[in-house]
Amino acid sequence: MNEVGSYRRDVMIPAHFAGRRLLLTVGAAGAAYYLWVNGERVGYSEDSKLPAEFDISRYAKAGRNVVAIELYRFADGSYLEDQDFWRVNGIERSISLYAAPPTHISDLTVDAELEHDYRDGRLGLTVATGGAPGAMRVRATLMDGAKSLLVREATGSGAVRIEAGVPGVKTWTAETPNLYTLLVELLDEKGRLVEATSRRIGFRTVEIADGEVRVNGKRIMIRGVNRHEHDPKTFRILSEATMRKDIELMKAANINAVRTSHYPNDPRWYDLADEYGLYIMDEANIESHGYLSLSQERNNDPSALLGNDPKWRAAHLDRVQRMVQRDRNHPSVIFWSLGNETGIGDSFEAAAKWVKAQDPTRLVSFLGWSMSNWRHPVNAYVDIFAPMYDDVPKMIDYARDPAFKKPLILCEYAHAMGNSLGDLEGYWQAMRAHPKLQGGFVWDWVDQTMLLHDKDGRPYWGQGLDYDPDPKAPGVHGDDSPVGDGVIQSDRTPDPEYYELAKVQAPIAFLHEGDGYHIVNRHDHIDLSRFTLDWTVMEDGVAAAHGSLPMPSVAPGASAPLPLTLPASKNATAERMLVLRARAKAGAVPMLPAGHVVGWEQFALAAPALPAPPAGDVAPVEAGDMLRLTAGDIVLEIDRTTGLLRRYARAGAVLLSGGAPNFWRAPTDNDIGAGIPKSHAMWQYFSDHRRVETVERSGNAIIVRHDMGVGSVKVETRWTMSADGRVGVTMRFDPIRDTLPDPLRVGLAFDTPSALDKVQWYGRGPQESYADRKTGALIARWSGDVADQYHDYARPQESGNKSDVRWIALTGAGAGLRITGAQPLSVNALAFPYADLAMKPPGQAHSADIRPHAHGTLLIDAAQAGVGGDTGWNLDGRAHMNFRIPLRSLTYSFTIAPVR
Repeated sequence: MNEVGSYRRDVMIPAHFAGRRLLLTVGAAGAAYYLWVNGERVGYSEDSKLPAEFDISRYAKAGRNVVAIELYRFADGSYLEDQDFWRVNGIERSISLYAAPPTHISDLTVDAELEHDYRDGRLGLTVATGGAPGAMRVRATLMDGAKSLLVREATGSGAVRIEAGVPGVKTWTAETPNLYTLLVELLDEKGRLVEATSRRIGFRTVEIADGEVRVNGKRIMIRGVNRHEHDPKTFRILSEATMRKDIELMKAANINAVRTSHYPNDPRWYDLADEYGLYIMDEANIESHGYLSLSQERNNDPSALLGNDPKWRAAHLDRVQRMVQRDRNHPSVIFWSLGNETGIGDSFEAAAKWVKAQDPTRLVSFLGWSMSNWRHPVNAYVDIFAPMYDDVPKMIDYARDPAFKKPLILCEYAHAMGNSLGDLEGYWQAMRAHPKLQGGFVWDWVDQTMLLHDKDGRPYWGQGLDYDPDPKAPGVHGDDSPVGDGVIQSDRTPDPEYYELAKVQAPIAFLHEGDGYHIVNRHDHIDLSRFTLDWTVMEDGVAAAHGSLPMPSVAPGASAPLPLTLPASKNATAERMLVLRARAKAGAVPMLPAGHVVGWEQFALAAPALPAPPAGDVAPVEAGDMLRLTAGDIVLEIDRTTGLLRRYARAGAVLLSGGAPNFWRAPTDNDIGAGIPKSHAMWQYFSDHRRVETVERSGNAIIVRHDMGVGSVKVETRWTMSADGRVGVTMRFDPIRDTLPDPLRVGLAFDTPSALDKVQWYGRGPQESYADRKTGALIARWSGDVADQYHDYARPQESGNKSDVRWIALTGAGAGLRITGAQPLSVNALAFPYADLAMKPPGQAHSADIRPHAHGTLLIDAAQAGVGGDTGWNLDGRAHMNFRIPLRSLTYSFTIAPVR
């Protein structure tokens, strides 16, 4: 069962390395491995996410050497690496060989904090030497670019300490990632250079003060994400270019913090976080999830937890200690996390004690539990309370309870699996209202899908079962856990929810208070002088006027009124909206260009004048098994047998058909996790098994009545036509049985010809939006290909919805139609039959399955339920109650018109 990977490499060691210590470092590999040099076993290591250094001096020789690694897929350390990720093993990070002098620098410990009211820097440097013992001289030079700020020297053996003050230092924060270069030189007794190294450092102070997490004396808000190291072609091996792309996308989404879930990351990630400005919660490679589950099954039996087993104490401490020793010189690291989903235990308390003694310059986080249920399980030995997936009422309860003193920062929240991230705005309204709540880390950043190809060569997002050709064979198998729970896809394409995250977390906001508008600076450390302001007045979704504004002086956490005088309307009947935007100047936000929109808001100036459906100017005509309305070259036919629209056509070209009452959606990942396909199955049955009660004339209207389930739901659809061929549609939804669950949508489902392949709409966009995920979508006119409206989630599901739609038009091949709501509509326009999105057994549905074919789909709804996402595996993952559709009568209307 325990597979072994064997690796060999020839290494040429030059003769001039003689007399030097040969140090070979394996950056990360595992689960565990032995290192061999020239046929001799040098040593052993485990912890697949941390480096191990081997002194191979006595095994190696000048010339050709054979270095071999014997790597085991499983080891006892695997019980501590039970994270939710791909169980793939191998060499994950670079291996290096360094020829060190006989006495060399073995370690640097840099403390770069602030003093004198956070104005001046205090540098503390400890240089540890290894190899041959003896007194050595250490010279430290602090540089700002090419300028030397100070030089200090000290002599000693074993460890040499240097301290110095740096007046008027440029401080480091995620908003101001100011770095200096520290050059460290090791000199012999004659002053000759033996060895030199350098690193970038940042001066900053992290502390708890008055119950708040503060950086440089200022309270901060964590706008964070959890991030697995993942590449769609190479699993855990990431290029530096991909890391930079991650940070660029994070900066564009107003993310300022990352939790390295759930292990120390590639060292280059921390260098980039230092450079570009991200707060890091560095997490030890410890997760014994199986033992946590066992404990919970036994009513939280502490004896089942590895953290309480003395035999596992050394392994726990080793993983925490080596993480701290590797990463403690990075200014970006402001929290140490002792692990994830392990339960608690004596080993974690001992680890926290060690960390605080060795590094008092940072804070310690650790929850230990998964869901904390109906309690607040605060650990006394850590600095913050970091629950996962607490909902808003639970967070507010913690914030208002004076018994709890520690700040709360969610280590995981807003589970972004598939079509998700509903009501993120509600989370942040609560967090901004209570000082004890200081943000959190969204789960998670990037999908863990793999890029595979089907038998026809089409790419798709692969998951566990796609690597498991024979699930019944002995051995370890892929499971059916969805791995598409990032806000970006694994190739770094943003999901629609990415834009919601960017909007909700924006550090610049706008408010309409009284008769005026205000700008709010939600940054923690910088004023708004780095940004510009502009405004746009939109009329019926199109820019009618625009201009710029001088940026007022706004300190961090403050607001200011905007001197805004708007021009008169060009169209008295138009819907008018004001859009305010704050944009970055060049260099204001690392990696982002000048003009990047950091924050925006849209305000209504004049309400829309949405037309009522046309009155019935045209009398219905009996035509065999149909009722027909005709005006010129436009015809509408209702089938008496089905009660559906047989065709809405112009000049013989069919533009629309169907119109079936529809209360079902293709289940999202959250729907599936909440059990909706079973608990709400009747709505799918009602939609697929309607019974026509009557199809009749009523004056100049055609009235269709459907019985959607015996004694359960009645639907009436009214069709009229004006003399110019416009069609009025009014649907009334009447639930009779009060024990029904809430419907997932209420509307009519139409089929469209594939020739209508272009779409325009006036509503929220350009990305898909839903009732609880539309804050980040601007109301304007948008356009595109119908084929592009579906987002290729790893598992096909509901997608492409457009909220607050005033009108939508489909065109192509010289024809088209427009739907205009008598009230804002919820609309899906897709280039394939909606049934293609139906739920299938795990492993039998892939993103490549969804492509344009047959006819298109147009779903015109009065409403669709929100997507939810507080969790993704239980009822908490459903949309909040105010974003569900109430079980009560509902009437809505719209107009269908040809595009001439």
